[in-house]
Order: sequence, then structure tokens, then C-alpha cells
Amino acid sequence: MLAHQRHDEILRQVNQNGSVRVTDLVTQLDVSEMTVRRDIRVLAAKGMLKRVHGGAIRLEGAPGGGNLPASAPSGEEKILAQAALETIRPGSNVFIGGGGCGTILAKLITESEFFSSLTVATNYLPAAKILDHAQQGQRDNGSAPAKVIIFGGQPENYENLGPLTLANASNFYFHSVFIEAEGIDKDTGLSCENIDKAALNRVLIRNCEFATVMVPTRSWGHTALNVVCPLNQLSRIVSATQPPTEIAAALTQAQIMLDVREP
Repeated sequence: MLAHQRHDEILRQVNQNGSVRVTDLVTQLDVSEMTVRRDIRVLAAKGMLKRVHGGAIRLEGAPGGGNLPASAPSGEEKILAQAALETIRPGSNVFIGGGGCGTILAKLITESEFFSSLTVATNYLPAAKILDHAQQGQRDNGSAPAKVIIFGGQPENYENLGPLTLANASNFYFHSVFIEAEGIDKDTGLSCENIDKAALNRVLIRNCEFATVMVPTRSWGHTALNVVCPLNQLSRIVSATQPPTEIAAALTQAQIMLDVREP
């Protein structure tokens, strides 16, 4: 069994059962105890589980029944992720934020012909799993792998957040940062519900050449609890629907590129 296949099985068992023992995995995976412990260390370092004596447990706050969100991606999310993919320059450094659009964008990136040329960072665990799986596949096939960076931190709703995540983000400068909008309005700009996520997004937008925001229809004209930044700090907005007239005028005034991909 290949490394990425072992990782998938360990994560499946941990998230389904809440915990797993090294001794059980040795038998089930037919590998040495040293190999199992190494796999657990790798997964713990990526924020996907927690190491404990004799095994591993599910991260606090992570739901059971799988290590990916249960909801299927919407058609709108696929449209936004595809539009975002088309802006990525081969050989560049990119960051993928949380949300359904981020999951699909990660998948599209791994299927692109220029994946191996990229450095891709994320704090979003479903995207991290997709990227790690593809990177392991490249190694197993003898191909030059892409560089994948998983930001550490305290997992919350499938995202690593908090001081460690902010410290990670502060040390990087990205060509492109991709954020899914929870709220976007002409007066309050970009906003989100989680205060730690808002802080992370501020650092990412400051430390990048192009800040691309993927805007689901539900987010137009909505203001979430925590303001991230005004519109004029954004570079590009992609959406599957036209923005309300007042927001469209504000985007034009702020000289933000607007890419509307109507289904």
C-alpha cells in the first residue's frame, strides 16, 4: 500500500471512530510499527489528527464520518473555481482559502498540466488532503512533485486558524491568494464571521500580488460580523451572477477586475 493510501485509511478510521491504535493499524495495513508511527507524525504535522500515546485521535471540533465536509459542491462553486484556476500563472506561488470553492480549486489545480510547477499553500484541511494526495501520487510515479505547504494552527470548521496560522502567513508573499467571500458590500467591503479567519485574510491580502475573491450569489450585499478589508484592497472578483448595481459601481470606482461567469 502506498503512503497516500495509508494516510487516507488512517484519516478515515480516525474521523469515523474518533481514535485509532498503532497496533491495529500495523495489522490492517500490513506494515511495520515504525511506518505507522511515521504516517501518524506526518498527518499530525499537517493538522489532520492529533497524536496520542499508542495511536491518534480525531481533532477537537472535527465531525465524524469522514475528513471532508459532507455537502456536495454546488454548480456555482465549480464555476467560480474554474474562473479562479484560469488566473493562475505556471510557476507561481498561490494560497487557497477555505470553503467549497477552495476544495474544487485544489482539485482543479492538481489536475492541471502546470501543477508540478506551483507552490500551493492552504490552511483548509479538505484542500490540504487533495493537494497532499496528488503530491504523493507524483512522487510515487517518479514525477517532480509540486510544493505543497500546509499552514498549522488550531482546527476550526476544517480550517487551521489562530496565532500559528497568522505567523505562517506573515512569512510568505504569494502571487495569488484565493478567498471565498462570506460577505461583500460597497460600504463594508469584504467580511467574514470568524474573527481569526478575518485576521488571516487581512495578512494574506497584504502579502500578495493579486487577491482574488470568489463571490457566491448569497454573499452579494451581505455584511458578516468581522470586516476584512475595503474593496480597494482587492484585485479581482469572480462571480456567477452580476453584483447589485451599487456594488458594481463601487467595484468600478475601486478599479477592481470583475469576471462574471453566468451559467
